[in-house]
Amino acid sequence: MELRSSLETAPPRHLVYGLNPLISILREHSIDPQPLLEVAHIPIDALDDPTYQLTPHQEITFTEQVIKAVGEPDFGLTVGQRYHLSSYGMLGLAIQTSADLLSAMQVLYKNILMTWTYMHWITTVRGDTAYVSLSKLRDLGECHQYMIDRGLVASRIIFEEALGSPLNISAVYLTQSEPDYAHRYHELFDCDIHFGANENCYEFPADVLTQPLIHAEPETSRIYASQCERITKQLASNQTFSDIVRNYILASAHQSTTLEQAADYLNMTVRTVQRKLGQENTSYKELLEEVRRNLAIEYLQTTTLTLDDIADKLGYSDSSSFCHAYKRWTGSNPGELRRRAINL
Repeated sequence: MELRSSLETAPPRHLVYGLNPLISILREHSIDPQPLLEVAHIPIDALDDPTYQLTPHQEITFTEQVIKAVGEPDFGLTVGQRYHLSSYGMLGLAIQTSADLLSAMQVLYKNILMTWTYMHWITTVRGDTAYVSLSKLRDLGECHQYMIDRGLVASRIIFEEALGSPLNISAVYLTQSEPDYAHRYHELFDCDIHFGANENCYEFPADVLTQPLIHAEPETSRIYASQCERITKQLASNQTFSDIVRNYILASAHQSTTLEQAADYLNMTVRTVQRKLGQENTSYKELLEEVRRNLAIEYLQTTTLTLDDIADKLGYSDSSSFCHAYKRWTGSNPGELRRRAINL
């Protein structure tokens, strides 16, 4: 059995109230969120507007700023604990009134746009064991491990709240090398933790999937789910032209893609692509640079790939060209980021 979340590409928009846990943590640390919001071009009054929708660039830029300001390498694990069923509004109600955990996952995955994830989620059953895994839908830069950690913790919390009992997770698997904060995974999951794995996931007994939820009301859940589907369709319709071009670049990141190739792929003239991107205050070059920068940071922080390998994956002819570009983006050499990542 395999159940997949509905998104195959990164979501075009997220509702701004998903930032509430980050805002709360900043205030707990006596850090003013306004300068960080300004860097991400998010109006301060947007926090009081539940209909305000963030672009991925805004959300990821703000999250990177918060991670740097707080300075805690296990920050994703901390933030993940702030997400509860009540955080998800109508979707949370549809989940908690589902008949069983599998039904709840079906509702969640179908309406994944109503969450704040940039991950593709899969629930798989092999034998007597169920697995919940997640993998990125777009380049996430310095947010990559944060998003993984947040997702693993938050999903476990909402599933256990819906059940009214533990998932009985027996193991967690992480693709990253063992960090200095490895003990935090043991504290939060109380099970075997495997680093350097092939995927990011956790496992638990498969029979938990058919366990009735503590607040199960299937008829009520169907009403809530219907409302969720309407909201999801509205969110899905907000994809911008920049999102479409970014997804093309991301899918072709291992090649040296050009504006002309993108235009051909989109069945448009180069001038039309330039005009439509200009209307959204960006350009093909800016999108390409942003994708490459974010992917470079992810590779440096979460893999042991050589600089030559990373250069090849990003479409550069050699490592010196990549290093020159990286220094232009960040002001530092790629080796410096890798050394910092190793010392986390």
